[in-house]
Parts: sequence; structure tokens; C-alpha cells
Amino acid sequence: MRVERRDGESVEQLIRRFNKGVVTERITKTYREKMHFISKSEQRKEKRRRAERNRRKKMAKVPF
Repeated sequence: MRVERRDGESVEQLIRRFNKGVVTERITKTYREKMHFISKSEQRKEKRRRAERNRRKKMAKVPF
């Protein structure tokens, strides 16, 4: 991520713009994911676990 200072822009504004760019490009999320190797099978298992958890949450919210 690279940010260049604009005319009349303060350092705080520059840092804020940089942080927004980092968040929108998901740089920190990608970094955290790549810190440890996770096999494809483990990724699929985690995806299934998350989907099941979300289904249960959704069912708990539905009023009968």
C-alpha cells in the first residue's frame, strides 16, 4: 500500500487515508491468513463449521 501526501494534507489525514486503504484491500487479513499454513482439507472443514454455525444462529433468531 502506497500513499502520497496531497497539497495541504496533514500527517493525521495521510495516516487515516493509509489505514483506510489497508482495510479496504484486506492486507492485514491476508497477512494473518498466510502466517500459518492451512491445508485445503482443513480450509474446507473450517468453511463447513462456519456455515453450520451461521445456520444455527439464523435458526435461533427466527421467531415461531
